[in-house]
Amino acid sequence: MRAAIFDLDGTLVDSMPFVIETFIHAVEPFRVRPTEVEVLEHLGGPLETCFRNLLGPRAIDSLSAAKERLLRYEHGQETRLKPFAGARELLVSLQERSVKLGIWTGRDRWSAERVLAIHHFAPFFSALVCGDDLPTHKPDPAGLLRAIELVGAAATETVFMGDADADVLGGHAAGVHTVFVHHGRIAPAHIHSRAAEIFAEPGEAYAAVLRHFP
Repeated sequence: MRAAIFDLDGTLVDSMPFVIETFIHAVEPFRVRPTEVEVLEHLGGPLETCFRNLLGPRAIDSLSAAKERLLRYEHGQETRLKPFAGARELLVSLQERSVKLGIWTGRDRWSAERVLAIHHFAPFFSALVCGDDLPTHKPDPAGLLRAIELVGAAATETVFMGDADADVLGGHAAGVHTVFVHHGRIAPAHIHSRAAEIFAEPGEAYAAVLRHFP
């Protein structure tokens, strides 16, 4: 293996509680308050698709307003997001082993770069592919393949780690060894079957990633 690509939210940065809070805030005026599980089921793809799934038929009239509520709510709050324990140590270890590192995230580039800068993660990565960089979105593997291309590796030489169902589907479609961290939630059987390795906690998954680069 020569390269490691990571999702950002829920993989390197403990942002999911805030992300869920933000989506609930965005759609609550337009429907019955969604549960955390319901929001999680729809994360990982394009923002508009998440909203359409959460709003259902109401999306025709309320999608734009919900999106505006989300953007206003999250703006400037990136400092609330904290790296998972062991994330920095993992990146340092991989860098010391000359592993090529990249990010494939559904976040827009502005907020992704801000999160990486706040936590001083940016220097570790030679590739950053964001949700607004390509016309395709997770689980389409184009973004992952682009990140692999940018770091100068091949899919067969790459480990990818993510926490969303869309990450697993994208990694599998790209032919990449995919490490899935589920944070204790119950993912569908077809997601488990497409992940090469499965862990409940990020720290366990970090150790598994590192083992590929002795």
